[in-house]
Amino acid sequence: MNRAYKVKYGLEKTGRKVFLKDGNWVSPPFYAVIQPRWKNNKSDFELKETEIGVVSADYYTYIGPFHHNILSLSDNAELYADGIKYMFRKKEAIKLENKVLYFTGILRKIWEE
Repeated sequence: MNRAYKVKYGLEKTGRKVFLKDGNWVSPPFYAVIQPRWKNNKSDFELKETEIGVVSADYYTYIGPFHHNILSLSDNAELYADGIKYMFRKKEAIKLENKVLYFTGILRKIWEE
């Protein structure tokens, strides 16, 4: 069995149902892993005090299947999971022998009223 399909089937067992939206285009639902990121020495993931109050910049690691190419999405594309909206801050393809195994990225939670 192809390694990319093994990753896809693993995501179906461990991930949650998500979909992508880019302008008027909406993807069919698929499974991906979304995990919270914690502060490291190169990024500040803490609460910020602003003039209007405390702001949280929630960042998450995304791991998604090979057949949903997030690199082809615009900078305004959104990912939806469990009623929560995220935007991609970084996108990358993980390859083996020039074949995409899966996509990974950094998501930021979008807070709405």
